Amino acid sequence: MKRSLCILLVLSLLIGCGPKVVSPQGELLESVAPSFIPDLPSEKPSAEPTPFALPEILHPPLPTYAPRDPSPVLFPEELLALQEKPFLDELRSLLISDDLTKGAFAERFRALIRQVDAMDKGICDLWKEGRTITAGRKEQAIDLWTSLLDKDTADDLEKAYAACSGEGADLPITEYCEAVATFLSHVRDMEERQVPFFDLDSGASDYITVLSRCMGEPVDHSDVFSSLEQLLQTEAYAISAALQADPEAARKKIPISMGDLSQNLSFLRKVANDLCPLPDGSSIPLTGGWKADEKKDLFELAYSYCPGMQYLKLYAAHASNDQQSRWANAPEGYLRGLSLHNSYAIIPFMEDFELDYLQYQWYEQTLDVTLTGMTALLIHYYGYTTQDLADYLKGWGAEGFTGYLYNKAMTDPFNNLVAAYGYFRYLEICQAALDSGCENEERFLRDYLAAGPAPYESLKAYMVSLYQNEG
Repeated sequence: MKRSLCILLVLSLLIGCGPKVVSPQGELLESVAPSFIPDLPSEKPSAEPTPFALPEILHPPLPTYAPRDPSPVLFPEELLALQEKPFLDELRSLLISDDLTKGAFAERFRALIRQVDAMDKGICDLWKEGRTITAGRKEQAIDLWTSLLDKDTADDLEKAYAACSGEGADLPITEYCEAVATFLSHVRDMEERQVPFFDLDSGASDYITVLSRCMGEPVDHSDVFSSLEQLLQTEAYAISAALQADPEAARKKIPISMGDLSQNLSFLRKVANDLCPLPDGSSIPLTGGWKADEKKDLFELAYSYCPGMQYLKLYAAHASNDQQSRWANAPEGYLRGLSLHNSYAIIPFMEDFELDYLQYQWYEQTLDVTLTGMTALLIHYYGYTTQDLADYLKGWGAEGFTGYLYNKAMTDPFNNLVAAYGYFRYLEICQAALDSGCENEERFLRDYLAAGPAPYESLKAYMVSLYQNEG
């Protein structure tokens, strides 16, 4: 409810007239209609993939991302972001695996226990260095790890182990519980802070350092700020167009789902095969990390699973040998930005829903991501207080939701910002490719994946040369 009201307030100043908003640098930015708004094709894209053949003309070389900075993580938030998700993915995989022997299951489970011990050491080392954790991120971690200690989790692990083939000793559940409990106690003991980065002498530069790691290349704060403002305008104008086409779109509550989880994943697998099939033509597995009876919004599933984050990792595993090094170093900015676009790319296939309503729902969700990302940048780099943030949001008609956005950005300083900025860079390259002769966005998406991850400027030069040479 809060998010929908926030979206409508933002639109109140964007429909019919352009607001002026003050940037952190102090200059006035005039809101204008964005130069690039993705157009939906009038017909469903053909299931026949466009052949990708490299022409004889040489293209600019595509470099591999430089190895990630080996220096220690800066804050507990970064350590948790780097290590929590791989741990949870592996735990979910164990719970739903049906083809493991007891020996293989136990070996992977012991590796999970070692991961918890490593996280615990990392948290303690950061604490000794004086690195504190935000209250929101601390609460989030406590809630998550407490849930991993409950009896249901232990029972589920025991049942999954018992269902495995072969012989084996008892599963080391006690060691797992002890490791999680120790880690949890140290997280609880960590000192909290109100502003994660700006309260330190080097806080602002540290924040950009971490953001650059997430993007895989150095980023400039002013470029991130201007990019997010352009993206906000694009999203807001797209929502206004959907509302003008169907004024009731904001009030509808039609679930964007095909049915249960299995039906949703089956539908999305077919879409992914049409949009960008795996390089070797193999089928995309339907395994998901959610409970079988859980319903999920199709846009959320498309972002997280297929054709989003999990699909991209699977695509990377099937990439050609000469691309493996680039995929192995693919940063979050590339993955999250492309996943955000791919959740939009499924819309033409969703024939059971009204087009205007789908556009409204997707842009509403994405505007929420971008607003949260902008809020994170303003707080953690520019040092905005809640009052500063309210003054900025006033230009968008959303100052009443300062607390809502502030709390989201404090809990998650990077993910939304990385997704929004990565998506903007994807759109930027796509527009340059279309201007250079690429016939449509579906062709571009296939060629973009076939090229593989690379620093954005190098990737833009490569994609532009591809279509210019063809022309």
